[in-house]
Amino acid sequence: MTRIKHCYPINHRPANLRERREYYSDLDLGPIMKWFYNKPEGLRLPIFHMDPGNETGYIRSKYKDEAGKLLFFRISKFEELKEWLIDFLPEDLYYDRNIYKDSEKCMVCSKRGKDCIGCNDLVGQELMFDIDPENIDCPNCGTLEDRVKGASMFKFCYICFNKAIEHTINLFDYLYNEEYERISVVYSGRGFHIYIEDNDSLYMNFVERKNFVKTIKERGFGIDPWVTEGEARLARVPFSLNGMVSKICRPIEIREIKNLDFWRSRLFVPSFI
Repeated sequence: MTRIKHCYPINHRPANLRERREYYSDLDLGPIMKWFYNKPEGLRLPIFHMDPGNETGYIRSKYKDEAGKLLFFRISKFEELKEWLIDFLPEDLYYDRNIYKDSEKCMVCSKRGKDCIGCNDLVGQELMFDIDPENIDCPNCGTLEDRVKGASMFKFCYICFNKAIEHTINLFDYLYNEEYERISVVYSGRGFHIYIEDNDSLYMNFVERKNFVKTIKERGFGIDPWVTEGEARLARVPFSLNGMVSKICRPIEIREIKNLDFWRSRLFVPSFI
């Protein structure tokens, strides 16, 4: 499989299989368990998805046939998650934000994905905003369209990363002023995720979500609309490794965001860097 060349800032690079093994062998599941335990009912033991290495091309030889796919699985207890991670050594680990009546039924559904919208078994979805540098115009990297036409749509630099921080702060404040109470922020390895888990937000229909996105975009926030609208239902698992850039996905406090060294601190940079 040919690796795609991406344009990243210094101290960002793909993690190879040996480095992924090192990271996941030492992974403490406690923080992951705690993070999901604080989720609403229906998201505390979600459906997980793994990218075996579709962006970097680093895939275990015994799973080469899985290239180009996202592999999904369920666990009955979190101890099983580490077994999956050490076996597959995934580039990325995600979870499904959808809330289902019967998730076991969804596991065997051949129409999982975009066709989930409108399914009677889908009762809600965690509301999330994805703020990545490529969604923000940058004098150095250009627009999203410029990135797509160039070497990499994921291109970013110090300038647009700092802009992403400002967008995250301002969007958090906007959501707080809209009287949402359960708001959390996660560093994704390249940008930031904002989650709202107030009960009414979990059960917004997809028309309401699209209208909400329109309002957010009109205010100039650089979000990925597909995520908030609900078509892109996956979210990166906190404390997992973002294998495209070798950074640790981690929850953060919004009041600390400007004081955190995301590119050098061992909170976010694995020991193999």
